[in-house]
Amino acid sequence: MLLRHAKASHIGAAQKDIDRELTKVGRGDASQVGLFLKQVEGIPRHIQSSPAERARQTLRHILDVSEIDEEHVNWSDDLYYGGARDYFAMIQSATATADHIMVVGHNPLLEETVSLLCDGEGAYLVRIPQGGLVCIEHPAMEWNQIKPGTARFRWMMTPELLRKLHR
Repeated sequence: MLLRHAKASHIGAAQKDIDRELTKVGRGDASQVGLFLKQVEGIPRHIQSSPAERARQTLRHILDVSEIDEEHVNWSDDLYYGGARDYFAMIQSATATADHIMVVGHNPLLEETVSLLCDGEGAYLVRIPQGGLVCIEHPAMEWNQIKPGTARFRWMMTPELLRKLHR
């Protein structure tokens, strides 16, 4: 799974981008995504996340409402400062004991990673909104066997759709 951080505040004059926080809507959206994640098959047992504050807060809200243990979370600067190949490398280096993993990060890198995994060319296959959760599947027996263009897009859940479902 790949998760884009939830809705974040705009950068202030004296603020660094990495320090941007979630908005009130973003906090609620992250909690709703966490409740959704609790219900889906394949809870991630290995999570790689950007260290940016908005990604940290998104993950915190998800962990608070889901049954995912914080011990499964790893922070990587490459998911903030790197590129799509770094996201791909995070997937390939996931722990062998995890059947399902999640990468938490930012656009356009998440969109490029989905495209790289499913298409192999890097052409955009999907637009991931803030708080969007994408599920991709792959038949590999080990994470390091995953190659560009060999995965299959399964589904995407967005905060907007979750709000409509819970009206």
